[in-house]
Amino acid sequence: MRKSLSSVVIFLWSLIILVIVGMTAFYFQDEIRELTNLNKSTPTPSKTAPLLTATPTQVPPTPSATLPLPTASPSPIPPTATPATPQPQIIGYSVAGRTLEVYQFGNGPIEKMIVAGIHGGYEYNTIILAGELIQYLESHQEIIPPDHTLYILRAFNPDGFERSRGFGGRANENNVDLNRNFPSNWKIEWPRPGCWDYIPITGGVSSASEPETQALMAFVKAHNLQAFISYHSAALGIFPGGQPPDAGSLSLAEALAGVSAYPYPPIDAGCVYTGQLVDWISDQGIAGVDIELTNHQDSDFEINLGILSVFLDWVHPE
Repeated sequence: MRKSLSSVVIFLWSLIILVIVGMTAFYFQDEIRELTNLNKSTPTPSKTAPLLTATPTQVPPTPSATLPLPTASPSPIPPTATPATPQPQIIGYSVAGRTLEVYQFGNGPIEKMIVAGIHGGYEYNTIILAGELIQYLESHQEIIPPDHTLYILRAFNPDGFERSRGFGGRANENNVDLNRNFPSNWKIEWPRPGCWDYIPITGGVSSASEPETQALMAFVKAHNLQAFISYHSAALGIFPGGQPPDAGSLSLAEALAGVSAYPYPPIDAGCVYTGQLVDWISDQGIAGVDIELTNHQDSDFEINLGILSVFLDWVHPE
């Protein structure tokens, strides 16, 4: 009986020990599982690969579009004045509505003027010459004395210039010779011996009847001109204004003839001139000359560049 009891006791203790061991094993198994999960969710930094710290990239500044980058200068340099290209002034219109344009160079109190193309296409080389002088002066404005103003009317008879490069281009659109239309010894007709007589033209229905004449007269009266050149071709010579010529016109003719190949006194063809521009200029107290180019084709630019220099330097013998 005692032996049976001892067996039972041993069995019970064995059972208790198994239960305790099983519970202990179960407990530690849960702990190991939690540690494993924790290790999986939290990575351990590598000992051989240190963590990289992000460094911002250096981006070069972009210059502002509206604020240019300044450049270092030891001292400010004042800008050099560039003469502006002269713009023509419209002083009137031809019979056909073409503009009469005057170019101005300088802005001084001593005023002088050059007119070309009074006989349109018949003397078209005078218009070419005036254009060459304008082009030269646009890039050489320094030759104009500071106390001078020079006016150049390139084409006084644009209608005749557009119509013909021969006899038919001499008159304006009303068939009037503009160099016979000014109110100085004006006549509707004039004695033709020794004068231009290739086709029938007139001096106009009255003196200063033409819009071109009126426009130039108004311009001259609005300015204090001291000297005047009217270009023609091709009588070959320099003709002083006035009947008889005034002292200022004689002085100017002599001065310009001294630097040119144009003869002075000019060749006298025996023509009785009426209604001439240069004579009306003389009547206004202005020294004036007609300059006749060598022929009807060449502009004689080099000769007249020398004339221009003397013209600008010339002083009226008052």
